[in-house]
Amino acid sequence: MKTPTAHVDLQRTEAGNLVFTDAAGVVHDKVLVVRLFPLTDPAHWIALTSAAGHDLVCIEDPAALPEDVRMLLAEALAQRDFVPLIQAIHTIRRAAHGYEWYVTTNRGKTHFTVENDESIQPLAGGSIVVMDQRNTRYLITDPAALDPKSRQKLERYY
Repeated sequence: MKTPTAHVDLQRTEAGNLVFTDAAGVVHDKVLVVRLFPLTDPAHWIALTSAAGHDLVCIEDPAALPEDVRMLLAEALAQRDFVPLIQAIHTIRRAAHGYEWYVTTNRGKTHFTVENDESIQPLAGGSIVVMDQRNTRYLITDPAALDPKSRQKLERYY
């Protein structure tokens, strides 16, 4: 991957694709925007990759970019990111293949199955990531901010 840069020439085509022009003037169509550290440092380290998955450029600090480029990056990331935030834990039950979690997320009520305790991992800053059997990640940004009953349920299994 190339070194971080503060200059990124990024545009959206009429078809909705992102186009990146690199420092050598080479135009790359259908560019993908990837957050490199989505849970631990979501505000930094964004990569642009080719449609074939080859790294084109690494952006250390998107805030240093012009507003129009930041908006394109934010839109692309919003389409790609899917990390529901757990806001309340209603029930955690033992099941045949792990634990069934019934929760409320920022996207509504849902339930999922967690295979084992290793599927619940602490992150820097106190957040907790929970991965279900389908590899969907759920985030508890601040366990202390959960209601007392949710914290109690979480403490039993974590």
